[in-house]
Amino acid sequence: MTSVYWIVIALGLVILFLGLLVVSLLKTQAEIVRRLDSLGIKLDEADSSAPISLTPPARSRTATSDIAGVDPSGDPVVKSLHVGNDPVLLAFLSTTCTSCSEFWESFDDDSMMLHEARYRVLVVTLGASEESPTRAANLSRGSVDVVMSSEAWADFEVPGAPYFAVVDPQSREVIGEGSAADMRALLTFLGDAAGDRRWDARRISDRTDADRERMIDDELKRAGIYPDDPRLYHEPGEGED
Repeated sequence: MTSVYWIVIALGLVILFLGLLVVSLLKTQAEIVRRLDSLGIKLDEADSSAPISLTPPARSRTATSDIAGVDPSGDPVVKSLHVGNDPVLLAFLSTTCTSCSEFWESFDDDSMMLHEARYRVLVVTLGASEESPTRAANLSRGSVDVVMSSEAWADFEVPGAPYFAVVDPQSREVIGEGSAADMRALLTFLGDAAGDRRWDARRISDRTDADRERMIDDELKRAGIYPDDPRLYHEPGEGED
């Protein structure tokens, strides 16, 4: 009986040790996933064709600050969001994000035609203390501007990379923001956004025309001229000597 007793105790200790080991491994895995997720690195890339989640912000957001930081060479740089007429596409990318690779490869110019509309592209990484300037320099393509700025990430409340925001340069309004799994999903959103901007422009034009008509009607009424007034239907030559 004594030997059986000690065997049971030994097995109990082994089970207890294995349980503690499993708990420790689960905690470690959860911490690794959390850290990778904060960098925008997803362990499950199976659904890479998932549609973009770029949508108009739930609350009105205006980009009041310019994008300030350093470029990959370490020189201070400030990029204004209030220049030109092309909407600004802010691409928040990381140098360690596997799902960012396609976007680093695709963005090679600071002014690009994307889905039949021109956008001013600006890549924004975290600051040089949190990203590798050397890697950022190696990943950047062509003449696309790259700004390393943790402050910009904080201003736009970026949850992780890749993340995108579209800013109207005239109003500085953020007209769409969110994450995209791949370039195809991003282009789909930008196509919709371009159509929405044209629709908004038509609405503004229609509203302006209607306002102009109301102003003319008000001026005529103040002059004592109403819709049935014959003076409104004056024909050329009438009343002339």
